[in-house]
Amino acid sequence: MNHLTCIYFSATSTTRRCVEAVTKAFDLPVKRSYNLADNIMINYTDFTPDDIVIIGMPVYGGRIPEYAVEQLRNLKGNGAPAIAMVIYGNRDYDDALLELYDLLVNAGFNIAATGAFIGQHSIFPKVGTGRPDKSDQEKLAQFGDECRDRINRGLPYASITPKGNRPYKKYGGVPFIPHCNLKKCRECETCAEKCPVGAINSVNMDDTDVTKCMTCGRCIYVCPHRARGYSGFKYIIIGAIFKAAFSKRKEPEWIIAE
Repeated sequence: MNHLTCIYFSATSTTRRCVEAVTKAFDLPVKRSYNLADNIMINYTDFTPDDIVIIGMPVYGGRIPEYAVEQLRNLKGNGAPAIAMVIYGNRDYDDALLELYDLLVNAGFNIAATGAFIGQHSIFPKVGTGRPDKSDQEKLAQFGDECRDRINRGLPYASITPKGNRPYKKYGGVPFIPHCNLKKCRECETCAEKCPVGAINSVNMDDTDVTKCMTCGRCIYVCPHRARGYSGFKYIIIGAIFKAAFSKRKEPEWIIAE
C-alpha cells in the first residue's frame, strides 16, 4: 500500500486546509504530516516510490518561504510521486510554483501534478475573503481526484512546465509587520513561542526583529487574546489600494502530468 506524506507551511491554517482537501481523494491514511510553521523539522527525508508526497506552500511576495526552502532542499525523492501546490492571496503566485517544482525535481521526485489555489490574503484579509470557499473546495477535490487517477496509472510522467520565470523574481519583503496591542496583551508568550523564525522578543512582545519576520501572520493566528495585528495609516492606505487592484476573483489552476 502507498504511504501518504504531507509537507506544508501553514501559518494561519489556509495552506493546511488546502492540502488536507487533496489528501481526501486518496482514501489513504496520512502516515506523516509536517507543518513547518510549527517549528518542526522534517525527520523523514529519504522517500521511496511507494510514497506519495503532497507539498503545499504559501506564496509570499511571489516566492515560497525561504524558511521552508531550507528544509525542502534536504529531501531525497528517489522517484516518489509528488504533488506540488501553492496557495496565494488572489494577487498572483508569480514564480512560486515553478520554484517549488524545481526544488522537488532537483530532489528526485516524479511530479504528478502542480496546482495554484487561492486563500484569504494573510495581510489584507479583505482580498480573497473567506477563501478557500465552497467552490474552491470543490476544485480542490477535483484536483485530488485527478492526481489520484494519474498516480494510479503509474510511470512515466511527462514533464510539466508551471507558470513562472527563471531566474525567479527577487523577494522584496513586505513593508508591514504585526504589532502588539499592549492593552490586550497578557504576556503569555504564545506569539514568541510559535513564531517560526524566532522574531518576537519574549520579554517585550511588541519588539519584533524586522530582519527575521517573514510577515506570515502566525503570531496573529495563535494569539489567544487577539492582541496582535497590522495597524497604522500606511497600512490602511495601502490596504485600500491593494483591495481595489486585486479583488477581482481568480480561480484555481493546475496541470496534471500526461
